[in-house]
Amino acid sequence: MFLYLENDFIWYYLFILIKKSLIFYAIILLTLTCAALLYSHLQARWQQPKYKVTIAVSKTPLSTPFYVAKVIGAFDDTCVSVKFVEVDGGQRAFAKVMNGEVDFGTSSDSVMAFQSLASKSFVSHAMFVQSDNDVKLITRPSAQINSFIDLKGKRIGVTKRTASEYFLSMLLALEGLTTEDVELVHFKPEQLINGFIDNKIDAFVPWEPFAFHSVQLLNKQIKIHDSKSLNTLSFNLISQTADTLLVDKAKCIIQGLNTAINYITLHPAKAKQIVINELQLSAEFIDWVWPDYIFKLGLNQSLILSIKSQAIWAIDTHMSHFTEMPHVENFIDSRAMLQVMPEAVNIPL
Repeated sequence: MFLYLENDFIWYYLFILIKKSLIFYAIILLTLTCAALLYSHLQARWQQPKYKVTIAVSKTPLSTPFYVAKVIGAFDDTCVSVKFVEVDGGQRAFAKVMNGEVDFGTSSDSVMAFQSLASKSFVSHAMFVQSDNDVKLITRPSAQINSFIDLKGKRIGVTKRTASEYFLSMLLALEGLTTEDVELVHFKPEQLINGFIDNKIDAFVPWEPFAFHSVQLLNKQIKIHDSKSLNTLSFNLISQTADTLLVDKAKCIIQGLNTAINYITLHPAKAKQIVINELQLSAEFIDWVWPDYIFKLGLNQSLILSIKSQAIWAIDTHMSHFTEMPHVENFIDSRAMLQVMPEAVNIPL
């Protein structure tokens, strides 16, 4: 009988142990389940909303950070889902922004300067690239234009109210000339070369890639004048005057651009290949322009001074009917940049 009691006790003891173990593991399982549900709930609350934005991107290697961002998925971990609308030139990108066709655009400081005179409601959120050799003067060797003074009396093709026209005025000013000393002929950027081939002009002032295309097409029939470092062009992320939501979207775009620019710095060969593929350009062209580019995010006094000097020039040369200088500072919005890279902002607040 004692043996039976002992066996009953053992079985009872085992039952208690198993029961306690099951309760213990059930508590652990319940705790883990609750923790997972809580984490999922908090993650859903804390996760940034994903805004759909459209960006008018000028089809030029100056827009490299955008093309790299697109290919490497630099916007994936930000609050924006980006759609590109590719256009020829920053002027057309600017127009699409002002017409409300897109949320943001890429545009040069020259376009911004001319448009600031019209009191358009827009801002730059960041510069993302600069070049000191993007705009070039091209002539015929037979025209005997050996220096800028020889441009006097010549027919010169430019794209009106862009870096093309402003750059020409700078070259002329170096020799004490003005645009009144030459005959200006206005063309769309892609039509400049045709005007030159058709002998409607003696010289023209294109930006890239149109300068390189001219070299490829005409080779020794043209002469490119050395004007490196005479003027610095910047490309900017612009939008209409931004409310809080638009600034938040701009912040996320800048975050993506920063990732892309870091990639360009670490992997220049891969970045070049991305641009070649996206824009269907030759490796020779990218090698041609790449040394002139500085890919870097910023908002500083150089942008303000550039816009001011070009706006003053436009007024002084009576290029338009506008006679009053705008408050250039109103066209700079540093709120997004200050949230991403405050050290890169150097403008009055």
